[in-house]
Amino acid sequence: MNDQTRTAGELWPHLDAHQEVALRDARGNRIEGTIDGMTDDRSTLWIQLKGGLGRQLIHHLDGYWLETTAA
Repeated sequence: MNDQTRTAGELWPHLDAHQEVALRDARGNRIEGTIDGMTDDRSTLWIQLKGGLGRQLIHHLDGYWLETTAA
C-alpha cells in the first residue's frame, strides 16, 4: 500500500498542516477538508471540514480510510 491511501486501523502517514484530504468509512461516507494538526505518534489528526462545518478529531481506529486529494 502506498502513502496516498491507508486502510482503517493503520497509523496515518505523515501529513502536513493545511494539506487537503478526504476520509472515507466502510459505509461510504466521505469527509473532506484540510489537516489542522496531527499527534506526534500519527495516531490522531484534526481535520478542518470543508463548507464551514467545523473541526473534527479522528483517531486511526475510528474506521476511516485516508486519501490525499488531487491538487
